[in-house]
Amino acid sequence: MAFSLIDAPWIVCVRRDGTQGLMSLRQVFDGAADGKNAVVGLRGDSPAQDYAVLRLLLAIFWRAHSVELRRNQDSVYEHDEWFQEAWEEATSGAADTTVLDYLEQYRERFDLLHAETPFMQVADLHTEKGARLEARRIVPEAEDEYFTMRAGEARGTLSFAEAARWLIHTQAYDYSGIKSGAVGDPRVKGGKGYPIGTGWTGSTGGTVIVGSTLRETLVLNTTSDCLVNELDADRAAWERQPDTAAQRKPEAEAVYPTGPADLATWQARRVRLFHDGDRVTEVLVSNGDRIPEAGANIMDDPMTPYRYSANKSKNGHDVYYARPFDTDRTMWKSLEPLLALEGDPGFTDKNKAPKRPRNLTQLAELRNLEVVPEWANIQMVSVAYGPQASSIAEVVASTIEIPVSLLREEARRQRRLVLDNAQATVSAAVALGSFAGQLNTAAGGEHEFQPAPTDTLLSRLELPFSRWLAGLDEKKLEDHARQWQGYVRGRVLAEADVLLRGVSPQALVGREKAPASENGTPYIESAATVLRRLYKKLDEALPATVREKNKEGEEE
Repeated sequence: MAFSLIDAPWIVCVRRDGTQGLMSLRQVFDGAADGKNAVVGLRGDSPAQDYAVLRLLLAIFWRAHSVELRRNQDSVYEHDEWFQEAWEEATSGAADTTVLDYLEQYRERFDLLHAETPFMQVADLHTEKGARLEARRIVPEAEDEYFTMRAGEARGTLSFAEAARWLIHTQAYDYSGIKSGAVGDPRVKGGKGYPIGTGWTGSTGGTVIVGSTLRETLVLNTTSDCLVNELDADRAAWERQPDTAAQRKPEAEAVYPTGPADLATWQARRVRLFHDGDRVTEVLVSNGDRIPEAGANIMDDPMTPYRYSANKSKNGHDVYYARPFDTDRTMWKSLEPLLALEGDPGFTDKNKAPKRPRNLTQLAELRNLEVVPEWANIQMVSVAYGPQASSIAEVVASTIEIPVSLLREEARRQRRLVLDNAQATVSAAVALGSFAGQLNTAAGGEHEFQPAPTDTLLSRLELPFSRWLAGLDEKKLEDHARQWQGYVRGRVLAEADVLLRGVSPQALVGREKAPASENGTPYIESAATVLRRLYKKLDEALPATVREKNKEGEEE
């Protein structure tokens, strides 16, 4: 029995008109996904699953074109020329014969149910006691409701198409913790596989430059090091010898990645799917390849920012780790890791700039190509784990549009302005949340910061902020700062006015509070005093508006 990912539809694709359908790997690359109603993206069971599947498509695309470039060693490789040609092919709707030929070469390895080399699995994986788990094991806890709406035999089982998608997700994002101890893995103790960490992609901040079609997206996220590297060592999982129950190098404590395709298809787990001929009914999941040193200086992934670790860096040896995106206020907190470059103002030897995703830097470097968009439509995907990374707690998915000009090396002052004003915006919004909490105090209640006004305001400011970015002029940066901070101040005060209209009479009158210090005097906490405190905090957060405030006659 077979289920070929090359021929059988399993990838959930969405077309330009909003319709969805399943497609095979062949259909993605043979032109069936293109035309007037082209496939624009993936829309599977979760954003994290879509990112994992996209990374699989990218690994196929990278390796196919890398192999083709090696065949044509007579011609000099120039990445901008390759990019231009690949873009034209992607937008023409023509079949990518390079990828199709490559898939045929590895056809056997893309069979989900192959008796000897099943896709991303170990055919004879087993434990001493023959342990198996329900198919739901490879669907994260956060997706339990995935099964609750089902009935009959579909409950707790997966179709082959679903199983393929969740298998890829498992290799990318599986949580840490004790696993089933597979026979043949020398790391097993007492029948258990002890924690080796999450899947590689789970430690990253997935950054996708989204094109107008799926084929364009593949090109936009292909950097030169995805195609060419000095050692020519990068290999996807299916290009290597099939895995066994043991780690790739059983004698080693960890395995070092060989390049972008290796990381995009990193086999963090050894998996075996069991089926009844129609559906996947059970699974076995054990430990696979361990990323060394918790990911320190594993820098081969072009689709994640990296953070500098001052604690781990010693004696001139800098250490960086892949940086996931924050679960709250994602857009605002992601600007620094997406924008900053080494040498930008605001960073020091002790507080070094993060390293932005290389796919973004590439856009700035390819500025002379007419096909490069003026705006980068960026999708961000991360997974947040629970305590000890032993469960998946939350999937982070957000988008932002950034002008490509802001990514260029010479735009250092503009980037600093953007980052400073983003931080100022967050500080002003936090002041609004504090104001809401202090109104409760004035009414006789207990003070508690109110996150809802803060988060609502920040969400509403995302689009205006993007529009503000579009108009940045290097010669008028101070004017731009005043303009934006003035706008933010106005929005905060407008929201504060709404909150004031809803307060009780008690808050307007206020209540006496105990002295703040031993020698102090009692004071009245009322809506008016709380408002004055908000003005002061806005002065601190939005310094470019202080002069305008005085003209307007706001209270000090």
